[in-house]
Amino acid sequence: MDVLDDIWTPGIELAICGTAVGPCAAERGHHYAQRGNAFWRLLNDSGLTPTLLTPGDEVRLPDLGIGLIDVVRRFDPPDPFDVDTFATALDRAAPRWIAFNGRVGADAVARTLGEPRPALGRQRWTFAGARVFVLPSSSGANQRKDHGGRSDRLSWWAELAALVADRAVVRS
Repeated sequence: MDVLDDIWTPGIELAICGTAVGPCAAERGHHYAQRGNAFWRLLNDSGLTPTLLTPGDEVRLPDLGIGLIDVVRRFDPPDPFDVDTFATALDRAAPRWIAFNGRVGADAVARTLGEPRPALGRQRWTFAGARVFVLPSSSGANQRKDHGGRSDRLSWWAELAALVADRAVVRS
């Protein structure tokens, strides 16, 4: 399976960090291209984007202050997580916020920092100089699960959108 290129420009407000590109997205050549993945709808419904975008619009995200960077940088076992290379990409992108789209990538990063397994929501720790937020996965397989005590995923995405929009939050 191919790893898709990250999409970002320096100084973005928000880096959304997926775990790894799925087979469908790799085949189509776009992030979150799987039918049933709610990523693009959640971005729009939360207010992170002003219009509903599609996977083919992903190149427009940096103009909106958003980047896409995956935690898995290679697909060779035994450990596909290359947190050092991931951190380097984030250092170059320099986002104010990092949002993990699902707990798997956040778990891998937290382990390297000696942090406990993160819950959904805003984290007390930072990574690559940015605040961290863990979202429920936008995957279609995550539609009917409990979402950290909430009945829906959108409320988490909307909470993130409010934090990203709040320029008064001091970067630590």
